[in-house]
Amino acid sequence: MKALVFILFLLPLVSAGQISFFNLPNPDMLPDVGYSYSEYDLYQSLKGQKTVNASVFRMSVQAAPFLETGANIWFNSDHPQDPNRIVLATKWRVWLYQNKKVKLSMSPGNWTSLYFVKDTPMKNILYNFLGISIQHSKYIYTRFMFGGYGKFIKNQTSQYGLITGLEQRLSKSLVFVTDYFSGSGEGYGLAPGFVFYAKENGTNLPIYLAYQFDNDSRQNDLLLFEIGYFLRYWKPKNRH
Repeated sequence: MKALVFILFLLPLVSAGQISFFNLPNPDMLPDVGYSYSEYDLYQSLKGQKTVNASVFRMSVQAAPFLETGANIWFNSDHPQDPNRIVLATKWRVWLYQNKKVKLSMSPGNWTSLYFVKDTPMKNILYNFLGISIQHSKYIYTRFMFGGYGKFIKNQTSQYGLITGLEQRLSKSLVFVTDYFSGSGEGYGLAPGFVFYAKENGTNLPIYLAYQFDNDSRQNDLLLFEIGYFLRYWKPKNRH
């Protein structure tokens, strides 16, 4: 475990972040340096297609104001091309513009998949997107992202596509969210749904529920359930 944590901090240039819309990272970071985030995701087929079922355990930490890093463990043994794996992950954020109402940022990063199954080659997905947040009132905001990605696997043709997402806060605790991942062969698609923050005045215990429309076939559509929790694990000495 200590070795894994060490590796995560040594690989900020080859991996991407955890705080997400449904399937994609959003422009946010964790609340502050020293926070961690854990999450459980369940991808459940609505048409009896076992290959799209998966359970995912995620963990990330805020290592710096501009860097979030972590790992995901996927259990998806019924998918022959994308079986059980660990995904090393970081997300960067660079501010391009900020005022009290509007914020514009850029977030490069990537996912690096290391498979538990012998002879399955490592997979890298690199992305970059612009994130725009508009604050309407104390609790209500609109946030969206637009960018692209590239998928690279040894001895396979590279794939490129579009990523986009929208997040609309409806109340202190309820958010409408949708994201879209273009492409074929990985269950990419459109995922609209809602997030409810159940604790701490609408700031913690996010519970996600979405329907994902697969890009390849309606037979691969699924229900996506996620639940997460934010926790401060240390406080920097220069902060009070």
